Amino acid sequence: MSNRKGLASAVAAALLAACGVVHAGTPADGLSLDRPQYLDDAPAKRPLGQGLDRIGAGKTLDDAGITIGGHVEASWTVSDSSPPANNITGRVFDFENQDLLLNQIDLYIERLVDPSKGKFDVGGRIEMIYGSDARLIHSLGLFDYHGIYNVPPGTNKGPDEQFDLNQAYVDFAIPVGNGLRLRAGKFNTLLGYETINPTTNSLYSHSYLFGFAIPFTHTGLLATYVLNKDWTFDLGVTRGWDTSTEDDNDTMDVTGRASWTINDKSALYISFVIGPDQPGDNSNYRDVIDVIYTQKIADQLTIAINADYGYQFNGSNSGSDDQWYGVAGYGTYTLSSMFALTGRLEYFNDEDGYRGLGSSVYEATVGVTITPMPNDSIGSNLKIRPEVRYDYAKDAIFDGGTDRSQATFGVDAYFTF
Repeated sequence: MSNRKGLASAVAAALLAACGVVHAGTPADGLSLDRPQYLDDAPAKRPLGQGLDRIGAGKTLDDAGITIGGHVEASWTVSDSSPPANNITGRVFDFENQDLLLNQIDLYIERLVDPSKGKFDVGGRIEMIYGSDARLIHSLGLFDYHGIYNVPPGTNKGPDEQFDLNQAYVDFAIPVGNGLRLRAGKFNTLLGYETINPTTNSLYSHSYLFGFAIPFTHTGLLATYVLNKDWTFDLGVTRGWDTSTEDDNDTMDVTGRASWTINDKSALYISFVIGPDQPGDNSNYRDVIDVIYTQKIADQLTIAINADYGYQFNGSNSGSDDQWYGVAGYGTYTLSSMFALTGRLEYFNDEDGYRGLGSSVYEATVGVTITPMPNDSIGSNLKIRPEVRYDYAKDAIFDGGTDRSQATFGVDAYFTF
């Protein structure tokens, strides 16, 4: 084991070991796509912000509208079988069986802009990740020098823990109508209910929709316009799926989203991405539409539904068109100020095999989120999320193609700062 691997495991072990004390937390409704389905009443500033205040730098940053923050995440997953090479089929960041992971050390610097103020302004965000997750989300031409781009998990080369520039963009607030925001650079995709950032998900493991149906990031231009209190629209052009400083063809993608705040308890998001995304192919389009509906049933219960449909023209070796589609349902219930319980049910069809599974799959996941020290200004930023998950496939795709099902237990812990 390398020194880097040993250091990562030691940090991960220390973080997981810190999860032994259990206290209480206060969840929130989580209807926004930018927040998890549960969120305690965090202090006015996270630990890093408090530290900057103590050394006298906080006020200067506040006056400039600049926020510095991040998170640390570690995890461990075990399968009920012994998958070949310890690679758990169908997973994104948790594919390594019985391996203690330092998933992410994330640091960002951000300045938000508010186009509704009717004046020109400039902001943006730079976000860097170090950890085992970073090797799996590299965009083409950016930190992909270890040969990870489009390589299945477990077969990539290079260190387990790597760096990735997850987001790097500039925002311009332009005084047009109600206010227009123009974003230029690399940013996370508009599609999908789940995110790369673990603190905005309600479960540790990710859905098939997140891992196989949609892209991770885009690089290009994105315009956002708030029409009124109910409707917001996004529209942009990008270099394609997970493509940054290099491209594998000569065309652009178009992406967009319509966001409808139905009322104070429910919202609907419809997103799309369309464009040629196969290497060296400028004519055969890949189209994906993504739909998300969120609903607050009661103070303790929030539900969400995410559905995707994708189509690739002339995608397979035989020259035929390929499609993939699926739906995932989520429910988060606040059991007490101490626990939030989340369940996810999902169906995903990739029987054409274009997205790498070659079968229809089902999964059911149940997880608990624990906030150990909610009354402490530092400890309230710690979350622990144990979960159990069961996957079933139409064909034998698990355990090296020998089994139609698999069961796993996983736990992660993250600390926001």
